[in-house]
Amino acid sequence: MDTIDAMVVPGPGSGAPSNGAPPPVPPAPPPLHPLVMRFWWVLPILLAVVTLGVVLNTDLPYYAIAPGDAREVDELIDVAQDRLHPASGEVYLATVSLQQVKPLGAIRGWLDGEIDVVPEERILGTTPPDEYRDENRRLMEDSQQTAIIVALRQLGYDVPEQGKGALVVEVAEGSPAAGRLDVGDTITAVDGVPTMLVQEAVDRIRAHQPGETARLQIVDPEGVTRVEEVRLADREGRAFLGVLMRTKDRDFRLPFEVKIDAGAIGGPSAGLAFTLGLIDQLSPGELTGGKKVAVTGTIDMDGEVGDVGGVAQKTAAVRSEGAQYFLVPPGEYKTARAHAGKRLEVIRVATLDDAIAALGRIGGDIAPATRVRST
Repeated sequence: MDTIDAMVVPGPGSGAPSNGAPPPVPPAPPPLHPLVMRFWWVLPILLAVVTLGVVLNTDLPYYAIAPGDAREVDELIDVAQDRLHPASGEVYLATVSLQQVKPLGAIRGWLDGEIDVVPEERILGTTPPDEYRDENRRLMEDSQQTAIIVALRQLGYDVPEQGKGALVVEVAEGSPAAGRLDVGDTITAVDGVPTMLVQEAVDRIRAHQPGETARLQIVDPEGVTRVEEVRLADREGRAFLGVLMRTKDRDFRLPFEVKIDAGAIGGPSAGLAFTLGLIDQLSPGELTGGKKVAVTGTIDMDGEVGDVGGVAQKTAAVRSEGAQYFLVPPGEYKTARAHAGKRLEVIRVATLDDAIAALGRIGGDIAPATRVRST
């Protein structure tokens, strides 16, 4: 029998050639460049600098509320020259600066007594930033319109309101309206009487006694008309339907054109300032008595002045501008007074009439602004 010599078969990865020759030696890596060998220690530093730069430029989930500026409202108001009564006194609106912060900005804010650094949910809630900016623009537009109407009516002008019904924007759970009215419905008549304004619908409903039935003419969002007969409930002795409404397509007929351009300023807190600025420009005399008067606070159609935010920062801006007086809502008075210093007098005002009376006490000519208000 022929014999075959035994052969060792190299295992996987052994690198040994099948003929038993030694494995090849891999080539040595090329030597490092002399500059790299000399300055190798720079690389970790560069990496650290880049990392630090990224960290310092990262937006944090915090916003800084800082002093803004105080602007003359006269510069923002545009009325026809034949209606204009230039004044030497000045009405200022106060603003704040609101910005998302990076780490260094947050540290600076925490160390500065006139800057508040707050979590973003306190500013935005659940609203995306773009929607928050849009909402603030809308609030400013509403504030401007209200200021124009209130100022004109305060001066005795007739400014009739127009609308297309009482639009339902919220229905209270468990109320008489629940299941009968929906958000988006418009009440165009109550008991056969047209209700083109929200106040007309409210008045007709409140003319009922609790337990009585109101006959509501409804137009739904698709334009379909129906009639709902709703038995009204009792709330504190008054008839209660259970809806929140606003006038649909609300508009006003102005006796002449008035424009306000607030630029990038948002929110409703300049309402009172715009109202007083308009009264000053549209009436003879010096409403401020020639003084520099800063103002903050919202305004509603009834002349009520509402609280605003950031009053500590607004007070700092007003103080820097050199204003002599600062009119603020009652709820903001203590904070404003604490930041006013010795040269700025803070005056609390709850209504437009309060504000006008305060200007009278500091020497303003308020006679044209104290006529009986028209509606």
